[in-house]
Amino acid sequence: MLKYIKLSGDSGFARGLALGKVIRDVCVHDLSFLEQKLADDGLTLEYGLRLALENERVMAKHFPELLEEIRGVAEGAQLPYNSILLETAYPFTAKASSNCTIISASGTMTTDGMPIVGRNYDFLSDFRKCNQLRIVGKDNGFSFVGGTITMLGVEEGMNSAGLFIGDAGWEPKELPPSRGLSSRQVMQLVLENCASVDTAIDFIRQTPKFADNAGTCYLLADKNEAVAIEMGVTKSRLRKSEEAMLVASNAFLTSIAEEMKPPEPTAFTRYNFVRKRLHEKKGKVDNKFMQELLSDHIIPVCSHNEINTLRSVIAKTNERNILVADGYPCTSKFEKIFIPT
Repeated sequence: MLKYIKLSGDSGFARGLALGKVIRDVCVHDLSFLEQKLADDGLTLEYGLRLALENERVMAKHFPELLEEIRGVAEGAQLPYNSILLETAYPFTAKASSNCTIISASGTMTTDGMPIVGRNYDFLSDFRKCNQLRIVGKDNGFSFVGGTITMLGVEEGMNSAGLFIGDAGWEPKELPPSRGLSSRQVMQLVLENCASVDTAIDFIRQTPKFADNAGTCYLLADKNEAVAIEMGVTKSRLRKSEEAMLVASNAFLTSIAEEMKPPEPTAFTRYNFVRKRLHEKKGKVDNKFMQELLSDHIIPVCSHNEINTLRSVIAKTNERNILVADGYPCTSKFEKIFIPT
């Protein structure tokens, strides 16, 4: 069941405390997963904590409010601070992926000319119980709605300025040694601080990131444009909309592909299928069609395997709400969630 969590205010500690109180079960489940991941890779918990503490040093310098939030989550969930901090160092190795799809259409593609984004978040089915939708009201900066299965940060969302961000990346050949924020923390800060795609690109490039967020493919969309940022081992590259559409499906399409492992088998078939369907519906893309596309079982875009579609999101960047389905978009009802003013 998707947890709807309302948070408010600008104090990182207070928001973390409120969050920790309602996601203790998520924290325990995620910690068990992180410890198992380390063991599977032949690594010790001490190794993971060392990486996390290196991230902490960078956060203390650049984003101390994130450490306040972590302290709040730990206190609220009644778990050790270092246990929550550990998540900032995931993925610990260049082996961690989910099969997600993000679709952006705008201009001549849509019924009203306004941009629309659809997103399926696919991950291990036993994480269904960790599914959250955080509805965050802020006095300073931007309010937002964000979906995640994690303790810290979000995995997609849209803010009150009409900026959407999500990730549909893949596994890099190696992890760079840089330290800083996880991709989930980066996305949360983008939603809190950025009003447009341009300001978000600058923010992402300038922010110190754990392992440079290598393997992340951010898709950003606002009222005017959509852009993907493919994050590599040594560099990042922008990929812009072509023919008023942009798709992220775990496939890297710029020179960053050289720094990635071969994509999972459906990455390119999903990419090509979605573009073909958008072409066929040129000028008629709306919420209803986006739901049909996210519900596809031919490729599939909607996944019912060990890697499951855990939630589905549709957002129009000129509206102050997003549509969210708890679980499979093919069977779940999409609910309208308003972004706080």
